Amino acid sequence: MTALSNFYHELWQQYISISPQALAIHHLFESEGEPLVNDHVAFRTFANSNISIDLLEDQILVLGYEYLDSYHFENKKLDARCYVHPDSPTKIFISELQWNTLSEVAQKIIKPIIQQITTSPVARLNAGRIWKIPTYRDYLTLLDESEYAAWLSVWGLRANHFTIFVNYLKKYPKLSEVVNLIQRHRYELNSVGGVIKGTEADLLIQSSTMADIVAVNFSDAGEQLISSCYYEFAQRFEQQDGTLYQGFVTNSADKIFESTHCGAKI
Repeated sequence: MTALSNFYHELWQQYISISPQALAIHHLFESEGEPLVNDHVAFRTFANSNISIDLLEDQILVLGYEYLDSYHFENKKLDARCYVHPDSPTKIFISELQWNTLSEVAQKIIKPIIQQITTSPVARLNAGRIWKIPTYRDYLTLLDESEYAAWLSVWGLRANHFTIFVNYLKKYPKLSEVVNLIQRHRYELNSVGGVIKGTEADLLIQSSTMADIVAVNFSDAGEQLISSCYYEFAQRFEQQDGTLYQGFVTNSADKIFESTHCGAKI
């Protein structure tokens, strides 16, 4: 097994351990005889920390990836980068929270987390949570201001989502057909900004499930049900040169982030 395939195998096993719906959907497409190709995988991290994108990037590049583009999400206080691989259709999308721009209350919760990240060499992209789990009270405080911060404080470094590359499907070659299949099997889809986000003119359209809800044990509140990970579906369109667009659309990605938000609505 190559380093790249081993990386994704480990990442997938970690992902489905807290996202059982993703495995079930994966099996659904397999039962239909569909060839499953992953369009991209996404990670979340903290800026201005020992796991910032600048420090994690080396692990991405050593796998053969090349930098493609950068993105900024003003409302969510995030910066992100996209990487592509010459021999793989799977992109890597990694974002980081500019946590020092949050409220003082949120910063007081996050700063001790940042201070615990002292690993050397830099933690692996699938290291999980490498700090003590916050209290449920602190989790809820973060959730009220930044769902991204709350999610990251509990789950740490891991795949936030995998993505079925719709272009490779045979029976369901359009995202609208994939959406219909998923809805027929009663999986809840993220409807923020519409179930299908983006247009053909954007060269990328996306849809995603709402994240699984799993039990997590907090020291001050015992087991509580919180959001884990979700599954995404992406269809790409040809650019003027005849190649598929490889990047991301900020406005659509902003809505996809809502897939881990409990009770997200239009």
